Amino acid sequence: MGVEIDSSILRRLLGSNPAIDWRTVDLDSEELRRRVASDPLAVADVLSLLAAYQRLLRILPVGEDQRALPLLENGIHSAIQIASIPPRQFERRWHALFPGEAEIGLAVYRSAQRRRSVLLHHRMNELQQNEPHYRASRFK
Repeated sequence: MGVEIDSSILRRLLGSNPAIDWRTVDLDSEELRRRVASDPLAVADVLSLLAAYQRLLRILPVGEDQRALPLLENGIHSAIQIASIPPRQFERRWHALFPGEAEIGLAVYRSAQRRRSVLLHHRMNELQQNEPHYRASRFK
């Protein structure tokens, strides 16, 4: 399936901060770093897990946030990753985690595909704008 992770630190952080909207929180904020700093050696790991958690929240339907941790713990961490999985294979993985909830799985898969398309468009635009001929052009 995927690489399983130990999310116990992330679970504790989420549980001790229920008022935070993890979909929109700025992961670079000093306040968040202070909350995570209980174990300075684990800050980078926790922030990495939080980033993956946030990526999943952004493709899950509103109100389905509880599905992010099981996905993350089973090695699923981003829209790009989900969209690269063949549909039937994702369907099987989703069913293993959430039996009988295929409709939500399909919505997540489609959301991941849309997110990947947007991210790909932004990345290509960024690459093209850094081309020497583009930078040398004068646009008004």
